[in-house]
Amino acid sequence: MFKPSRLDHLDLLRGLAAFLVLAGHLRAYTFQSFLDLDKAGAQLSALVKAFYFATGLGHQAVMIFFALSGFLVGGKALDDVLAYRFSWSHYLLRRLTRLWIVIVPALLLTLVLDRIGSELTSGVGYDGRYYDLYLEGPRAPPGVDHSMRAFFGNLVFLQTIYAPTFGSNGPMWSLANEFWYYIVFPLVGWIVLARVSWVGRSAALSILLALIVLLPVWLLEGGVIWLVGAASAWCSRQQPFGRLLKNIALRIGAVLVFVAALIASKTPAIGIGDLELGLAIALILPIFAHMPSPGGTYSSAARGLSEISYTLYLTHFPFLTTIVMVGIAPMRWPPSLEAAGIYAALLSAATAWAAIVWWCFERNTDSVYFTLSNKLPSPENVSVRAQ
Repeated sequence: MFKPSRLDHLDLLRGLAAFLVLAGHLRAYTFQSFLDLDKAGAQLSALVKAFYFATGLGHQAVMIFFALSGFLVGGKALDDVLAYRFSWSHYLLRRLTRLWIVIVPALLLTLVLDRIGSELTSGVGYDGRYYDLYLEGPRAPPGVDHSMRAFFGNLVFLQTIYAPTFGSNGPMWSLANEFWYYIVFPLVGWIVLARVSWVGRSAALSILLALIVLLPVWLLEGGVIWLVGAASAWCSRQQPFGRLLKNIALRIGAVLVFVAALIASKTPAIGIGDLELGLAIALILPIFAHMPSPGGTYSSAARGLSEISYTLYLTHFPFLTTIVMVGIAPMRWPPSLEAAGIYAALLSAATAWAAIVWWCFERNTDSVYFTLSNKLPSPENVSVRAQ
């Protein structure tokens, strides 16, 4: 049977997805776009084309995050609901601890970095004038928004719904999706499957209907990826599926489907969208989870990348924006060894910055959660590992 311990291949996937987001944002800030190079008739090597393809998968990486979140978080929640041990207090505490321990410092650091960058540039770049060049960063109008509405809107996961993303930290858009998937879909499962009084079920149903009315349709539609990820996790724990997922041909097929889905998502003639990509990934995650790990260095690297992935995702963009707006903008380079050196240096700096922030905050997630959870009633078999 499937054991929900460390899943090296999923850890690696989560870590690489975060680095794809970072790599894509940094490429937009440092290298000329592929379209501009193509218009100029530049002769590009296969290596350069592969670089542009890989660093163009940042948005697809977010769909990977949604599928992984459904598999790891939603699958555990579904198991607990079916076993009648689901606790809303512990579940919400775990989720909010996991989210806020990075979001709060990320918001404050965004404010500090944006203010430093704005002072050093007299606001140039932070007013959105370079958005058409980079297709990243502050938009015009209105430029960066540091209002209380934006700050608290992001703090309670209403960015892109009722508030803009805070400051220059555009990647925070996906946290609203993530949080409301945490709420809506477990709520549906709890209403249908949990042993609860009619009063509790009616109250939960009222909350669910209110959320369906208030949340955007596009956000809820994207949650299908999260839901299928949760269902895939549950299926993978059932005995017949567990045996099937050990089939070598199926594992090879899963890798091929994964690669083909990513290629198709970047091929306009095929036109595979976010939903199709996310569903394909969610359906093959059980196969990746069951694949044997080589252990050793692979496991250590996968775990390290996974541990830092959330902090990296939420801290890299304001950091890069400050450096670029102060010292580089509006310069961008064609592919060259010099440009590659600048890119590598900035990539390393952003990773080191994220590691420092992780060490200060996110690494303490479990200890903070357990300190707070000791004040709550202890449901049977509460999970001891953060996802």
